[in-house]
Amino acid sequence: MPVPSPTIRWPTELREDGPAEDPEILLMGKAEVAGAAFRVMALRVRQDGRTPDYRDGVPDAAYDSGMDAMVGDIEDLADSIGPRLIPMNGAQYLLWMVPSAPA
Repeated sequence: MPVPSPTIRWPTELREDGPAEDPEILLMGKAEVAGAAFRVMALRVRQDGRTPDYRDGVPDAAYDSGMDAMVGDIEDLADSIGPRLIPMNGAQYLLWMVPSAPA
């Protein structure tokens, strides 16, 4: 028997949360499901969808080293290689959401 979905409040926009040299590589927002807070995250990825879309001219040290593992981690969670990408702001993003820790 189907279970009714709880009320979901999705963000109307995502804010840039990447390094100063490339702030739009990582986008963040907040969602709410039945009163529980979630973080919405989007990582700009290359067209192949398998690696972050690092910008030429930005030093490697500017990027969080954990970004390299994000795509693989999401693929593991989704049990899928190459999950669907979302076009935003002229680029392709891998989007996911995770529960927020209580404040």
